[in-house]
Amino acid sequence: MPERADAEEDRRRSPRFTCGGRAEINCLPSSGILVAGAIRDLSLHGCWVDTLEPIDRGARTEIVVRVNAASFRAVGEVRAVRGALGAGLEFVHLSASGKDMLASVVAELARLQSAINKLKSARREMDAQAFKKELENGKHQAAMLSERFRVLRTIGPAENSERKESEAVGDEESVEERLVISVNLFG
Repeated sequence: MPERADAEEDRRRSPRFTCGGRAEINCLPSSGILVAGAIRDLSLHGCWVDTLEPIDRGARTEIVVRVNAASFRAVGEVRAVRGALGAGLEFVHLSASGKDMLASVVAELARLQSAINKLKSARREMDAQAFKKELENGKHQAAMLSERFRVLRTIGPAENSERKESEAVGDEESVEERLVISVNLFG
């Protein structure tokens, strides 16, 4: 969806839903030239159309919208232009059947968006739980390995040389035993 200023977001009267579809735009008064476009999002009050030709802000249009099997005709006004090849149109007049068709399409898009959001939320939750479980399994594996391979608790050669140096100086510090086990949590 194109980026829009917060002020423009606040002016919206209804939520927009990302969708795909086709549009044919005829600027009024008609010159007979149709501008083809791809519907990017749709709401009860308008849509965003990516076009191959520029349309002037403020232009009055007749637009035929096709989304899935639904299609309706509306009179619209170009309210926003981003770049040379896209326009935000407000529907200023629809027939009763056009309003019903639009309401049906938007309701279906809202239902689909809700289902997608639930799936995304469940996936994020599941991913977090799976990651936590993997971390816990990794800790248990490390503990089991440390018990199984006590020989790994011996101090490595670099630490042995430090120990010998400290003994030579007469230091009586105790050297900690360290266990370093590399655990691949994802493989």
